[in-house]
Amino acid sequence: PLLAADLGDSLLWIMLDGGGMPPDDQPQLDDAQLRLIREWLQAGAPSETPAAVTDRPLTQHDVLPIVLLRCTTCHGPRLKQGGLDLRTRTTMLRGGQSGPALVPGDPDASLMMQRIESEACPPTEMLLKFFVKRPPDSEVETLRRWIAAGAPEVDIPADVATAEPDPLVTDEDRQHWAFQPPRKPTRFDSIDEFLLDRLRQHGLTFAPEADRDTLIRRAYIDLIGMPPNLKEWKRWREQETDDWYEQMVDHLLASPHYGERWGRYWLDVAGYADSEGGTSADPLRPVAWKYRDYVIRAFNEDKPYDRFLLEQLAGDELIDYENAPVITPEIVDNLVATGFLRMGIDETGSRTMNFVPERLKVISDAITVVSSGLMGLTMECARCHSHKYDPIPQRDYYRLKAVFQGALDEHDWSSFKTRTLELGTPEHQEQLAAVNPSLEAQIKKLAARQKQRESDLKLALLRHHYPEQSDTDNQLTLTALRVADNTRTLKQRTLVERLQRVEVLPDDQQPASILETRQVISDTERELHRLRRQLIPPLTIRALWDFGRPSPTYTLRRGEHNKPGALVGPGVPSVLTDGHTPFVVEPPFPNGTAKTGRRLAFARWLTQPDHPLTARVMVNRVWYHHFGTGLVKDLENFGRQGEPPSHPELLDWLAVAFVERGWSVKELHRLMMTSRAYRQSSEISRESLTKDPQNRLLSHMSLRRLDAEALRDSLLFVSGKLEPTPGGWPDAVSVDRDGLVSV
Repeated sequence: PLLAADLGDSLLWIMLDGGGMPPDDQPQLDDAQLRLIREWLQAGAPSETPAAVTDRPLTQHDVLPIVLLRCTTCHGPRLKQGGLDLRTRTTMLRGGQSGPALVPGDPDASLMMQRIESEACPPTEMLLKFFVKRPPDSEVETLRRWIAAGAPEVDIPADVATAEPDPLVTDEDRQHWAFQPPRKPTRFDSIDEFLLDRLRQHGLTFAPEADRDTLIRRAYIDLIGMPPNLKEWKRWREQETDDWYEQMVDHLLASPHYGERWGRYWLDVAGYADSEGGTSADPLRPVAWKYRDYVIRAFNEDKPYDRFLLEQLAGDELIDYENAPVITPEIVDNLVATGFLRMGIDETGSRTMNFVPERLKVISDAITVVSSGLMGLTMECARCHSHKYDPIPQRDYYRLKAVFQGALDEHDWSSFKTRTLELGTPEHQEQLAAVNPSLEAQIKKLAARQKQRESDLKLALLRHHYPEQSDTDNQLTLTALRVADNTRTLKQRTLVERLQRVEVLPDDQQPASILETRQVISDTERELHRLRRQLIPPLTIRALWDFGRPSPTYTLRRGEHNKPGALVGPGVPSVLTDGHTPFVVEPPFPNGTAKTGRRLAFARWLTQPDHPLTARVMVNRVWYHHFGTGLVKDLENFGRQGEPPSHPELLDWLAVAFVERGWSVKELHRLMMTSRAYRQSSEISRESLTKDPQNRLLSHMSLRRLDAEALRDSLLFVSGKLEPTPGGWPDAVSVDRDGLVSV
């Protein structure tokens, strides 16, 4: 409604408070004027001329969001306590073991109202277990009014794209350069031609080519994140063939370290981490590393980028793994790939953080990764209101949310602890049975011995440095270490602090026996690490898949979970379509599996050769890592507020070439790295410094800071301490009771 006693329900106040009114080009309201309007609304919007106000008839879409939020955890898709399913009017009438839950026209006789108003439902003891809260009085009143009106059910179709003109996005909106499909320019046919054309317009040209040593180091750092060893350096330094440089680039692209280097950039896009994050206990993700290894393999194999995206967005819908006669490596890879959508912070494994708002935050993070990382759009604004600068209505945000609703449904949720599949090839299962039992026995025995040595070391430190301290207090110190820091007694804290002071003393202040024990502990830790790396990985896959029929998707006013608006169906940002073609979803398999096909339809739309953004965004990302600045400066904002490309024709030429060459990322590297622009020196002429101080025209190679990962790997590599074994378990991380993190 335009006017409502509750400010959160007043469309007028929502628009004013959210900045949607007045328009930017009109005079703005000051604080006093806003306060006056707010007070008028809170007073009931009094008028000297009374007007007849009639309530809008309620429908099932007014009550279904309430029921989904408060009731279907116990009476929904997974659990039907008392045989009752409350997800539709039909199932309410059917009822359960106690009879119909709904009596149209008589709320007092309706069992669901009796249970809700008596606070028997949701049961007090179940609130935290099932992560629900009791409905407030306003929601109870809405349910009562709906039932009293006869529980009307009206067929309201979801808001989806149709062939009708879109009232919120116009053809004029679609004229922004990034919303138009890339077109291959015909003026030039190489990177250097495009760049030189702009340089000459400003009276500039390329810097001289860098010397061979610089080119060797530049290529090695860019592609594998480490400098060459002495043998390789000599090989390329002394190579006399004209194509030595091209040979070196091919050699580096074939290195297994290439996938580790460039896969890491993609893992940053996905938000990869080996723990769940957030402000709670930050539990580990035991098998998240399988997704990391999948990404590294994909880059090393030069998996076509369109296929790479298909697998990550809808790998579970590409092959019917549930009915496959045998699990193949391809099936496993496709399912592991969907971990892309599960890399955001997820605190819903906590008993106090698994309510609908926290679930919506997980979903929002996944949508942000897709929209900004893959499409270069800042869609997160539209979660609460239509985008202020780009033509992205709030409706389009929730259409995109509906795409993922089958797998990420806030009303049918699985926390990270249970959202895994036990799936592996027959060969994998045989290896597990043959190898792991004996290794696990060795590890268990060695770990127990290690734990005892660590306790003995602490006792030895105390006895040597505090001979006056009694053995009773020494044992109390060990006991205190097993108690959380914030719950220790004063004496326990004092004892622990005494131990910590002597643990950090330099070696020359420790007796030989202490140093020997420390060396044994260090050697044992290395042996444990070696044995653990020999374990065959478990069958467990951290994947994403559809659970079944998704709940309806509604826009949420101001992004608030308990303020549903219009019903929407799955769809894509309207500004990226022609405005006439509906978004069509078809189930991927004919045998009635739970797959909706929504994510697969979205992934196929995203990987169309003429998609306005997909190829441009990836090309720009690769350019950024080679040249230090993207052709579009902001890698994740191609909208109206983002800076336009420095070389729009070059960006389009590269995007089209990327697609024409089979979406090959390695071909993209070759294109960029063999250009004269990439092989320039970093010499800056006075003229280029004056005319192009930010080097947006690329008159020389910009100096770039070595990133932390490359710096670390380079130091370990030249010192001979870099762990060469690829993939597998992450390094063990332990957090003691004092919060000290050890890697």
